[in-house]
Amino acid sequence: MATEQRSRCLAFCLFASVIAACSSLPAGCPPDCMGANLMNRGLTAYNFQNAQLLEANLRRANLSAVNLAGADLSGANLAEANLRQADLKAVRLIGADLRKTDLGEANLENADLRGANLNGANLVGVQLMGVTLNATDLTGAKMSGLDLRGVDLAPAWLEGTQLAAADLSGNNLSGNALSRANLSGANLSDAQLLAVWFNLANLNGADLRRAILNGSVLYGTNLAGADLRNAQLRGVILVGAKLNGADLRGADLNGAMLVYDPATFDLGDAARDTVIIQMNEGERAAVNHDADLRGARYNHATQWPSGFRVPDEATLED
Repeated sequence: MATEQRSRCLAFCLFASVIAACSSLPAGCPPDCMGANLMNRGLTAYNFQNAQLLEANLRRANLSAVNLAGADLSGANLAEANLRQADLKAVRLIGADLRKTDLGEANLENADLRGANLNGANLVGVQLMGVTLNATDLTGAKMSGLDLRGVDLAPAWLEGTQLAAADLSGNNLSGNALSRANLSGANLSDAQLLAVWFNLANLNGADLRRAILNGSVLYGTNLAGADLRNAQLRGVILVGAKLNGADLRGADLNGAMLVYDPATFDLGDAARDTVIIQMNEGERAAVNHDADLRGARYNHATQWPSGFRVPDEATLED
């Protein structure tokens, strides 16, 4: 009997959920959906262009391919929502919650994302031209393969962001934190990367030709196979970095820290990096060693720190 009651209860709950998901929207919505509770709703049949959705609850809602151009979603809860291929041109998402939201192939051209939380969101294939990202949290966001030329990412949080094969050439990321970010194969040629935290980041095979990295911290960073020709690396910290197979021809490494000395080693301001703080003693011990220059290429134009002896494992090329 108890089993039958539980089954009936479950069936009723499922029926109620379906009815709630398919029921009509609040009167006047769209366009006036301010503060509306649309959680878990299927909304693909509606047009929300220029709609007012401030503080609306759209958590886990399905807005795939929906027209939201010009809509105001400031303060809205869109966590885990489906916004794949949605039209979000000139949309206002100021302070919106977009954690783990699927924005794949959406058009965010000229969107305002100031203060928005996109932690873990999927942004693969999105259009970001003209987007505003001041104080935007892109921690752990998936942005691999994106064309980010001209997109101002400097004021955004990028720790652990997935940027593999992204085009950031000529971009300015100075002063940012990209620790544990995946930038393997990314194009960072001619980029402004002054005083950036790249601690434990993956820059394997990245194009860093002529990039300016002066004062950056690359503690334990994977730069294997990276192209650093004519890059400026003055005063950078490269303790524990993997530079095996990297191309350092014409690079300026004056004042760089390549050798680990436990008596003098100091990460400076980068010691405040949460990625560093969270490392245990074993993890620190595994990184606390000289930079790995096995197979790295350099030439007579390469400038090394004063007194630094280039290891025999590196290759001098004319």
